[in-house]
Amino acid sequence: MANHRLIGVVTMRYAIVAAALLISGCSTLPTAEMQLPSHLAMQQAVPIHGITGWTHGRFHSADYHGGYERSERRMTFLDTFDRRAGHATFTVSGLEISSVIEGRCWMREKALQFGSASFTTKPMAYRCEFLSDGLPFPARFELHESVSNLQSALNQYERRGEIALGGEVLQIRSVHALKGTPLTTAAPIGYRFEQNGKIIGAVETNGTPRLFVAAGSDPGVKRTMFIGAMALALLWDPAESHLGDV
Repeated sequence: MANHRLIGVVTMRYAIVAAALLISGCSTLPTAEMQLPSHLAMQQAVPIHGITGWTHGRFHSADYHGGYERSERRMTFLDTFDRRAGHATFTVSGLEISSVIEGRCWMREKALQFGSASFTTKPMAYRCEFLSDGLPFPARFELHESVSNLQSALNQYERRGEIALGGEVLQIRSVHALKGTPLTTAAPIGYRFEQNGKIIGAVETNGTPRLFVAAGSDPGVKRTMFIGAMALALLWDPAESHLGDV
């Protein structure tokens, strides 16, 4: 049986941060940054330019480039049954990629609406398949909502997942902690990558995506991490979406 959570529809994802800044007398809101472990914080951030709020475009970073398209939709029935879906495709060329890699991704989530409250009946799931030169090859990406009593109490949308590509397997976990403050966000502000129990990288998805890679990382790991970062950066997370809201 699926886990259920009570979520206020009018909840603002960063309201707690905004309130704290207003109380302190700040008139402008600085761009929030994710909290990083010290060994990643000392690394140079690698921005992924070109990924904005548009549905399609071109991107480039230090070692990779390509194009993307994405969309989201919301379907409701009798103002009660709510289904959100998303789709993203992207191509990547660059370091440790002998041919163009194409990612095709899908997101699904279902909920029931009762007045100002929403009950999640099928938690968010996001999956990608990959092609090389137009042909499928053994690789996968998956991300899903992880529901626990603690996350429910905090109204926190934790995500966990994994990417396997080119012989590398990396675990993915959402990050909600903000740099320079004990406050946290409801929706993920970024994601970290782990391998063999160690944090080896992270991607910040707030604003221009920024990738952080641990020193000494293998080129193949960097490639797999970048492709995972692209899939995450292109996700229009339903926890942040206002599609269809009045």
